[in-house]
Amino acid sequence: MLTELQRVQSALHDMLSKPDVKKVNISKLCSEARISRKTFYLRYGKVNNCLEACILLELRKELRKNKKRSLRQLLNILCNYIQDNKQYFYNAYHLSEQDCICEKMRKHFFTYIRSYVYERGSFSELILKQLTNLLYDRICLWISHGCDRSFSYLLEDLAIIIELIDFQKQVCSPQYQVFNFSHYYLNCD
Repeated sequence: MLTELQRVQSALHDMLSKPDVKKVNISKLCSEARISRKTFYLRYGKVNNCLEACILLELRKELRKNKKRSLRQLLNILCNYIQDNKQYFYNAYHLSEQDCICEKMRKHFFTYIRSYVYERGSFSELILKQLTNLLYDRICLWISHGCDRSFSYLLEDLAIIIELIDFQKQVCSPQYQVFNFSHYYLNCD
């Protein structure tokens, strides 16, 4: 049995997978998801909150299946998934421009990448945030243009950023102590 969010996500995915979607029809979405409009507005407040929740549910589900993979492999899987559902992501991106969910999605993306990197060693959070923003911006640019080109060129661009993220493990390791300035703060009077 699907949860309420899964039903909403499925209905929204079906709705946004069609070409030339200009807006989301809440009544139709609620009907297909078998929830009332009142429930929809109580849970989500507005369409963009629903859109954000549904996209996150989809992407988390896809990434959870492959969490033991390298960051490069995960981004390849993510790009494959977006390519396979390009109309959905294209419409979601353009609908969210009116009331941008980009910053929220950027934070979710950073949180995911940070948890991935954290499990594998030390890192500089500031540098990781900058590199994650680059990754996110490149993927969004690709989506905003309808995923019209193969994502192989995108992965080539992302490979450099991924190498920089992986390089942080070496630079920030306890052996080198490059970013560990705590002894300066702990010994001050």
